[in-house]
Amino acid sequence: LYELYKMTLGVAGHIAEAGVYKGAGSLLFAKLTKIFEPESLTLVHGFDWFEGMHPTQEEPASLNKSYKEDYERLIHLIKAQRLNDVIRIHKLDIVTELKAFFDKNNYMQFKLVFLDAGQYDIVKSCLEHFWPRLTSGGIMVFDQFNHETSPGETRAVKEFMPDAKIRTLPFSWMPTAYVVKP
Repeated sequence: LYELYKMTLGVAGHIAEAGVYKGAGSLLFAKLTKIFEPESLTLVHGFDWFEGMHPTQEEPASLNKSYKEDYERLIHLIKAQRLNDVIRIHKLDIVTELKAFFDKNNYMQFKLVFLDAGQYDIVKSCLEHFWPRLTSGGIMVFDQFNHETSPGETRAVKEFMPDAKIRTLPFSWMPTAYVVKP
């Protein structure tokens, strides 16, 4: 994630993480922003419903309620690390509420979007709503692309961007892929 973040320095926009869980990605991006962009207005926006995953036919290996975290605990952790001036956590259902969020916040542009949700319907919604808001030269990161635990993520990416040049970091287990927006 550090290497991908560095590739976005000089690209305008915020950072998003879809599928926050315990906040490790959002916290990392906030700390990198404070180090490398101390005078910028770059914010990290985390999106999660904090109810965990639900198994689907395509992703039956998803344990019911796995990756569930307490929203209040995460907010406390952000405040304890004095990162509440950089991180905004949005508690919402990405599949049903992301469109309304962006209708209300239609000015938002992103330079880095980290999709860490893995399920088809979530990834599909993220692609539909984040891709148009990703600045040219920005990066969309897929945590489980081409991984047997999350076949829906791969399917959603291939459907939405069938001709995309999907890249990988050869020294990274996960995230497994990323795309740079032309």
